[in-house]
Amino acid sequence: MRLRYAPRAHSDIADIYDYISKHNPRAATAIIRAIGATANLLARYPGLGRDTDIAGIRVLAVARYPYLIYHTVVGDELTIVHVRHGSRAALTKEEI
Repeated sequence: MRLRYAPRAHSDIADIYDYISKHNPRAATAIIRAIGATANLLARYPGLGRDTDIAGIRVLAVARYPYLIYHTVVGDELTIVHVRHGSRAALTKEEI
C-alpha cells in the first residue's frame, strides 16, 4: 500500500521535532523515527488501529510514545492526516 503524508501531518511532525529538540535532540529524533515506523507499519497493515467518530478516519498509537496517528485509506493509498499528542482531545471533523 502506498503511504502518503498530508501537509498537516508533515507540519505536525515538524512541530513535534522542533518542540522536543529544544530540550532533548536525541529524544526528538527517536520520537520522529517511531512515528515513521508506525506509519510504515500502517502501510503494511492498514487495518491496524481503531475507528474514530469521524467516518473513514482511524487512529493508532505510536509504541512507547504518547502520540496518535490519524489516518485514512482510499483505494491502495494510506494517508496520514494528523499526528497529535495523546493527552489532547480527540480529533474533530472541523480539524481535518
